[in-house]
Amino acid sequence: MVSGASGRVSRALLVVALMVSAGCKESSPPPTTPPTAPARAARQPPAEPGTWYRARLAYDGVGELPFFLHVPPVGQNGRAYVVNGDETADFQAEWRDNEITITGPWAYTSMIEAQLRPGNKNLEGTWTRDTPLWGAVVRNFLAVPVPAADPHKEGKGRFEQGPDGVVRGYIKPGMLGDVRFLAGNLQPSGGGAKLGLSTFNGNAANLVLADVAADGNSMSGIMSLQNVWNERFTAKRSDDFTLANKVHLKEGKTTVTLRGFDKYKGKPTMAIIFATWCSSCNDAYPFFRQLYATYHAQGLEMFGVAYDLNDDEKINNTQLEAFRVKHQITWEQIQVPCTPETWAQAMPPEIEGWDGLPIVLLIKPDGTVPVVFGGWLGPATGADGERLRQWLEEQIKELVGSAGAKTKG
Repeated sequence: MVSGASGRVSRALLVVALMVSAGCKESSPPPTTPPTAPARAARQPPAEPGTWYRARLAYDGVGELPFFLHVPPVGQNGRAYVVNGDETADFQAEWRDNEITITGPWAYTSMIEAQLRPGNKNLEGTWTRDTPLWGAVVRNFLAVPVPAADPHKEGKGRFEQGPDGVVRGYIKPGMLGDVRFLAGNLQPSGGGAKLGLSTFNGNAANLVLADVAADGNSMSGIMSLQNVWNERFTAKRSDDFTLANKVHLKEGKTTVTLRGFDKYKGKPTMAIIFATWCSSCNDAYPFFRQLYATYHAQGLEMFGVAYDLNDDEKINNTQLEAFRVKHQITWEQIQVPCTPETWAQAMPPEIEGWDGLPIVLLIKPDGTVPVVFGGWLGPATGADGERLRQWLEEQIKELVGSAGAKTKG
């Protein structure tokens, strides 16, 4: 958060509470600004095979009506559904080659007819609603594939404007990771100000644009990561707070089904679910290496499981080896070949609440999992990241100590 009309807050550390908008993992920003009032988190339907799309109906002379649509895999008929805030609306989908028909459970016709474009995997077609009141209403339909429907969720940002006038800081869109080392400027605009921040290092290419209120206590804007993940947000000035870890085992579950883990039974183990391309995973691994160097002699094992979202095992192995060399990893790492469409089904079924990587599992010798943590806080997060590292090390000490492992010679 930054100041009001003057556009300057010298050496002031400011914290904001971010509410990330639901309709935003897309290829370009939406044409209209969403409401600034935060909405409740959407109730997510259970994960099913298929693809998420961000769909749009074209309203002539008005704009576009956006919604999230999930359809079954090509060639597989069955349930489709739409997420509308707290509501999940059910439909039936039928594939015929590259054409899909989606019908709703309503009297009279409500039907989406679309073709799958081979180049970009978009669905393009029409929605038709035919009732006695308004007759046949036909609107153009376009759906772009996205990783998953993303509900409103809480995030956190810290910004500071230095004596040189440069605004620096980071944004944490939940515990998934952080949009780090942002830098930019604040320009007076109307009664408030416009904030522009960016970072580029060849892997991260992030842009944040926001309108700041005149009193400096709120702002709204868009966060764009490589112009692929685009998130609208609103923010309010806030005292410091801690984001909750949302990743956990399903109710009643105490163990996980993890490929390749059998050889570690009977040993205190830190299992890491990661991807070689994941920025947060690359941030975390130097600290994981420190933990291994300190506690392996006391009995701690580490085990990595990579989900690189590629079903080509040769390519995965090449990337995994490069990752091992880069981070000087001496513990075992394996891959789980999968694609973005099959990722959810390839994950351990006992874990829920995750929306990214890494995921850390601390596993006792008896196979029970007392600690599950998702996400990471990178080097730009300062004290927040330090608290996380201290917490994880304390959990490792407890895991090794409770196991009664003898020091290895």
